[in-house]
Amino acid sequence: MNWKVNLKSLIILSVACMIIFIPSSAGQKTLSEFEAPDFENVRLLNYNVDARSNYDYFWTAMSPSKYITPDDPIIRYFANNTDEIQIDYKSDSTDYWQNPDYTLMIGQGDCEDEAFVWVSIHRAKGHKAIVVGGYLYFDDGTYIRDIWYEYAINNTHQIMFTTPVVYIRNFYKKPLFMFNDKMSIRDYDPEWINK
Repeated sequence: MNWKVNLKSLIILSVACMIIFIPSSAGQKTLSEFEAPDFENVRLLNYNVDARSNYDYFWTAMSPSKYITPDDPIIRYFANNTDEIQIDYKSDSTDYWQNPDYTLMIGQGDCEDEAFVWVSIHRAKGHKAIVVGGYLYFDDGTYIRDIWYEYAINNTHQIMFTTPVVYIRNFYKKPLFMFNDKMSIRDYDPEWINK
């Protein structure tokens, strides 16, 4: 009888120790929030260059929203750890779209590639943010098709252009379409921030 009581006490004591010494995950940051990102498995999404939107022959992917990835661990790392991101502007001859983790891995891309990164990061931070496509018209009568992004923090609306030419020439913009991860591609609405 005595050995049964001791065995029962020993089992209770063992279980109690296990419960006390099991590390709790409550209050801990997730791995992606503080460890450097792992780019090992990042690949360029398969992009069909024949796909166009219905907006004046803009190149778009079949499902543009898939290029905004706020839940990607690499995006979450950058959203939580830095606002200092260097993406060198490099145009591409076929005008394909890069997924944001791929752009961050190689450190270069064109206007839409950088816009996808920043909209993904703003969305990961809980900000309102959209990708915008349209035209930029310059003082000399020329124009380009371009993609930029808009975001809002504390209801302050910001418009950010990533094409280098906007920093050396006067222009005005004509937005045509917009999208993000929760909004499929649609006509640009200047009141998007209030919806």
